[in-house]
Amino acid sequence: MEQMYQDYKDIAEFRMVYITEAHAIDSNWPMGVAEEKNIKQHTNFGERCATAEMLISDEELTIPTLIDGMDNAVNQAYNAHPDRVFLIRSDGRLAVAAERGPRGFSPGLEAAEAWLAELKESGSEPELPEAAPEDAGDRAAAKDRKSDDDK
Repeated sequence: MEQMYQDYKDIAEFRMVYITEAHAIDSNWPMGVAEEKNIKQHTNFGERCATAEMLISDEELTIPTLIDGMDNAVNQAYNAHPDRVFLIRSDGRLAVAAERGPRGFSPGLEAAEAWLAELKESGSEPELPEAAPEDAGDRAAAKDRKSDDDK
């Protein structure tokens, strides 16, 4: 992700958004890194900011980062949990909307990099495939709601 930012920051704006911590030690899916760094569920915005700053520093990331509020508005609007990658064209349409979850992250980064490489080479935004999602966040949220309704 950092390398992509370095390679394409001259032709595209990048933002990483830190949302609610999925793998805190007191969550349903704790992971080793949370134990190593004593990351707990955030109870206030200051804690969320401090955790984000620590993780960004530890990974030596230079990508401009935004931090979702405690109302999780960005997470909910983009159906972002867990891991999502979005590439938004200058006209506001989505060029890349990765599938949710860790399995969608790498393919999402690969698709974003391919799109950015084409933009850099041609100097103009690549056309969207006919079936490109207009709002993948809404589509994914609707799919999740349908799955919940089927239960």
